[in-house]
Amino acid sequence: MSTATTLGSEWASEDWQLAEEDGSKPISFVVQLRRHVHVFPYSRLVFAEGDHSLVRIAFSSHLVTVTGHGLAALLAAVAAQRILRVTQLMESEAKFGVRGVGAANCRGPGITSITVEKFK
Repeated sequence: MSTATTLGSEWASEDWQLAEEDGSKPISFVVQLRRHVHVFPYSRLVFAEGDHSLVRIAFSSHLVTVTGHGLAALLAAVAAQRILRVTQLMESEAKFGVRGVGAANCRGPGITSITVEKFK
């Protein structure tokens, strides 16, 4: 997918936060799990790969694996280094496909799980 032809609004999701479109890029990539937070500097990004249902993001010390739907938008945003944060859903949100306080049905791209593995 070409990031040059993808509009910023197509990269948006309720499950991740994008940096502003002012041309500045975030310094780090935050992975918010239910009970733990990881912060990875973009300077340590090795590669990212995936498709609409799975994205792998490798940093020098860890592999972040994201599963869900519509994740090509996430991959494009990582390639452009516009992702500030990805957030793991609460169990009930993931199980029932709803998000937030009003428990509205999720529309558009969404994350179902995130795993972070340290390289040995």
